[in-house]
Amino acid sequence: MTQSCYLLLRMWLAPYTHQLLSLEHDSSPKQISLPNMKSTCLSYHLVSNSCNGLLCLYSDFSCGRDVFLSNPTTREVRLLPSSDLVTKVKDGMILGVGMGHDYRTNNLIKVVRMWESYRECRRCKEYIVEEYDLRSDAWRTIQSSNPWCCEFDTSCFAMHFKGIYYWWAKLKGLTTTILALNVGGGILHKVSLPKDIDISSSNGRYLGVLNECMTLVCRNCCDQNANFDIWVNDGSGLGDSCWNKLRTIEHSSLCMPLAFWKGNEFLVKVFDKVRSYNVETEEIHNVNFENKGGEIVEIYEAIFCVKSLVSVNPLPLSIEFERYG
Repeated sequence: MTQSCYLLLRMWLAPYTHQLLSLEHDSSPKQISLPNMKSTCLSYHLVSNSCNGLLCLYSDFSCGRDVFLSNPTTREVRLLPSSDLVTKVKDGMILGVGMGHDYRTNNLIKVVRMWESYRECRRCKEYIVEEYDLRSDAWRTIQSSNPWCCEFDTSCFAMHFKGIYYWWAKLKGLTTTILALNVGGGILHKVSLPKDIDISSSNGRYLGVLNECMTLVCRNCCDQNANFDIWVNDGSGLGDSCWNKLRTIEHSSLCMPLAFWKGNEFLVKVFDKVRSYNVETEEIHNVNFENKGGEIVEIYEAIFCVKSLVSVNPLPLSIEFERYG
């Protein structure tokens, strides 16, 4: 690992409690303090994901209506402006919040929110997506088309990759699948998945990026053991792109996939231990966190974040024009 990074851990018994760990080259992860969030009323916040060194957080107390950007390196925290939908959508809720960037520039930060809104008849519901652009410091509404009639649970955002936002969803409330949203078109596309996989449980699946390829870590429906398969796709999961099984993480006891961190290493939690699995060499070693309180058994989620100086504030127009033309 050539650059310094962060690892954000979310606790199981206290879901609003997070621990921020600093990763310096090959040294053990060391806990550091989170940016001061008391002034921004982030008492009940969840972390969606990271992008370009920023963390996207949203307030669970307000059902995702309050969204924040935070840079652990510069210690900046900023509440994003409100949108028209916050006041217009009375009978609805926010299902997922995710952050990405402009795929062409790799710098312009964007945030998306997916709403579930009921129409007047109360029997028909629609999904509305809105996108925030850090450059304009404003939200725009996108009427989303869901031809698959999928259902979404809360915290359904999976990841952002190459300009596409991915969401966990259920077909007719039963079979779990992944939908892809290209914000420009506003249409949710069903991602083709490997056969006989099990992505039904939120603590038994992971969607991320490895070596610039979309990567899915999950169980096999036909495998009675606690093994996890690692699948890679060099496309977007749409059209003719296909999945190839890269590795199988073999475990005799139940484990939980967490996140890729040191390049090609993947974190898994096994009871009271966290282990790092090297995808290339298949070597496994225990990871010791120098944490201040909070047991390993409580870890529920891990988010990897690079260190950067990207600001959470919109750029002045003069600087923006010089940088992006």
